[in-house]
Amino acid sequence: MKDTTRTAKFVAAMLLALALNACGGGGGLSGTTAPAATFDLQTGISGLVANGQSSNVTLAGTVNNSGTSEPFTGTGTLTLAPRVSATFNGEGALSQTQIVSGSVTAAGQTDTYTASVLDFYATGNDAFLGETSSGEYDVAQTAFTYPASVVAGSSGVLGTTNDYTDSTMGTPTGTTQVSYAVTAVSNTASDATSTVMVAITSQVNDTQNSPVETDVTNYSLTDGGVLTLVSASVQNSSESLTVTVQ
Repeated sequence: MKDTTRTAKFVAAMLLALALNACGGGGGLSGTTAPAATFDLQTGISGLVANGQSSNVTLAGTVNNSGTSEPFTGTGTLTLAPRVSATFNGEGALSQTQIVSGSVTAAGQTDTYTASVLDFYATGNDAFLGETSSGEYDVAQTAFTYPASVVAGSSGVLGTTNDYTDSTMGTPTGTTQVSYAVTAVSNTASDATSTVMVAITSQVNDTQNSPVETDVTNYSLTDGGVLTLVSASVQNSSESLTVTVQ
């Protein structure tokens, strides 16, 4: 590894893409049982914000070190703490801390990393307000909630954040548009809970409105409003990361 610190920082930064969406566990499902007609995505988000969750994850991808694309693998833990009272952009809010810790191996060398991010939600309805991390301060143009009723085939734009380097909001870095798409999955004969898959896509654009990164997080959502993370991926012009719940 030419620069294990660079690799670790890249993995940590890419995992921050999960911050808009939460965590959980799940895998591929098979069978023929049809999903229920409607699903409550907002209840799923609110449950994760209120209660928190922790998952073991595997990591895989590539990182550009000194002009050379190097593959890496790793394992870690993704933890969402239960929400607490906070302040965001001068207003009362709820915050949820996301912490990612683990290790990655590239070019025969292993390095540890830890990264954290804060997500902020409105009191009362858990509308998404923004997120912060080191060198990042993203503010929703309009606070947005997730749909309370979705079906397989549903899709739409949830909202857009204005992105800055810090809380002074003096240096913009671009915008991020967040959208969702719902697809049907089938269940095994032993699993009576109807489920759909929900993909949350964050399209990151620079200040010239040119796309620079695409983040996709995939969840399973039950008809009882339970949302769990299945996988997440991040892709830009030179680097990539896939996170899979064990």
